[in-house]
Amino acid sequence: MAQSSTSLVEEQELWHRFRHGDEEAFSILANRHYRKLLHYGQKFSSNTQFVEDALQELLIHLWLHRATLNDTPSVTFYLLKAFRHQLIKALKRRAYEQLLDGQADAISFDFSIEQNYIQQETHNLLERTVEAALAQLPARQKEVIYLRYYQGLRPEEIASLLDIKPQSVSNILQRALTRLRENWPSILLIGLLFLYK
Repeated sequence: MAQSSTSLVEEQELWHRFRHGDEEAFSILANRHYRKLLHYGQKFSSNTQFVEDALQELLIHLWLHRATLNDTPSVTFYLLKAFRHQLIKALKRRAYEQLLDGQADAISFDFSIEQNYIQQETHNLLERTVEAALAQLPARQKEVIYLRYYQGLRPEEIASLLDIKPQSVSNILQRALTRLRENWPSILLIGLLFLYK
């Protein structure tokens, strides 16, 4: 869900304090966003240690370069974007080091990790249905749906994050939802909104 205006203001204040060297503010921000960023990173790689290492690298980088960072209207968006760049860079570096084949550059956006975050047994059937449907979508459509419905980002923020136009985000969402409607019952779309609210 999107953040309330009150929490956004609070986060901006923490961000401002962190940029001016406040370790406590940095610690609060890191603890508050760690699980969300880790969860997002697991969409790029199922290797938890790799994702955690990349996240630690990002946090260290942010602290060391705090004085050069800009203000941001959304700390969540800023961190997601920064972590996405960090992960892509780390994936490319790992691919080079391991001399992987050309498939290394294709990022798999896997929703199977989601089951770790949905605890209630009554959600299991709905979860499997949603995952099966999402698995049939192209990676870009899955990522946009994840950012829109799970992270609560606005289309303009998603566009900036993915380096595409806002209209392209709307088009991708529309194609994804149309495809889901064509292949799955209407309960699936209700389930998608429910699971990722």
